[in-house]
Amino acid sequence: MFMKQRVKQLAITEKSVKKKKIVAVVIIMFIFSIIILGEGSKLVFQKICERRETAWPDLGTADDEQYEWLTEAYKIKRKNNERIVIMASDGTKLEGHYYERKKNAPLVIFFHGFRSHSYVDGVPIYKIAQKEKWNVLLVSMRAHDESEGNIFTLGVKERYDCVNWANWAAKHFGRETPIFLMGISMGASVAMMSSNLGLPKSVRGIIDDCGFTSTMEMIDMNCKSHLPDYIPTRMFDFFVEMGTSVWGHFCISKADACKAVSQTDIPILIIHGDRDTQAPLSMAYRLYDSCSSEKQLYVVHGANHAVNYRKDPEGYENVIAQFVEEHSGALKKEY
Repeated sequence: MFMKQRVKQLAITEKSVKKKKIVAVVIIMFIFSIIILGEGSKLVFQKICERRETAWPDLGTADDEQYEWLTEAYKIKRKNNERIVIMASDGTKLEGHYYERKKNAPLVIFFHGFRSHSYVDGVPIYKIAQKEKWNVLLVSMRAHDESEGNIFTLGVKERYDCVNWANWAAKHFGRETPIFLMGISMGASVAMMSSNLGLPKSVRGIIDDCGFTSTMEMIDMNCKSHLPDYIPTRMFDFFVEMGTSVWGHFCISKADACKAVSQTDIPILIIHGDRDTQAPLSMAYRLYDSCSSEKQLYVVHGANHAVNYRKDPEGYENVIAQFVEEHSGALKKEY
């Protein structure tokens, strides 16, 4: 009898020990998963969003085309200009450089691409503005070049920075000065993202050069070509969403150009290359279809990402000049 009770107690003890081991393993796996998720999302966030000073391309290693382009950028940087500093809504100091050709002429506020420079990306619009006698403001986005900020929020806060720049320009130059927002790549998307945020009435149009539909779609599209096949794209997306939320304290899904243009009445010119591998032409068509305002699409044949001007300088210049001229008429005093 005693032996039976002893065996029974031992069996119960073994079951209890097994349960405790299982619970311990589950807890360890849970903690390990939390660490992986936390560190993984932090690493992805730091890689994408943290400020990194991007050196200017080296003239010594540039080919003939790059050399000519960079020479133009260096010339623009040294041209006489007015340094403009404004305060963003969250207290971040933002810097731009204003080049005046003619008082009361149309003003183009230009936003550069991700981890790029306003002088380099701004070469085409600077040359066009010089020819057309427009004024141009080359802006450094937050966490880039002269502007402050350690975190680039991929459009979430930058879209409000666009509004701040437009408000500054409307106040500084007067309500009768036509303002156009223009950007390339990320800068173009950011400009479009601001289109439904109550821009001043003097903003007469937005010019999009190879912008994308939304930040998450851009990340999703480009990570497919860089991630190993064994890492699911959705897993990387999860790290991005978690990282920006936990470490950056912003919701990346709010960076949506398609949604913004579907709620705007500001005319939009979309310029896109049909060989763009980073922001496919299909994105341009979706932006065009989503847009609720007056819109125009100009496709540059044979152009990859961010080279529309180089592929078709005459067409690029003409379509922008016509767009600005068409929408620079007398402003209604609706303030």
